[in-house]
Amino acid sequence: MSSFRIGLKKIYFPNIIFHLVRTPTLPPNQVAFRVPPNINKLDIRDYLFHVYKLKVVDVRTMNYGAKRPVKKSDGILRGKFTSKYKKAIVTLAEDFAYPPPPDKSELEHYK
Repeated sequence: MSSFRIGLKKIYFPNIIFHLVRTPTLPPNQVAFRVPPNINKLDIRDYLFHVYKLKVVDVRTMNYGAKRPVKKSDGILRGKFTSKYKKAIVTLAEDFAYPPPPDKSELEHYK
């Protein structure tokens, strides 16, 4: 009997959400992501390598603060609340091809 039993190996999935940001001004080997503010550069590099097998050369990050609505003289709030986030510009070893944008007619049945 072997020592391997089904169901005993633990698999940990990351609890991180990376949003791909389409930026046409970046070179073909750079990609922009919107990531949570508690993620550091090493986490970004590690995540992209282990989940997507991307070879990362460099990571640059920028922190953006939360925005609050402005109260006008008539007492009405203008604008909306946005949470803080971090933008990461990742330089890859190879050129990156953006996936095609989703077709809105295919997404209508999810409403």
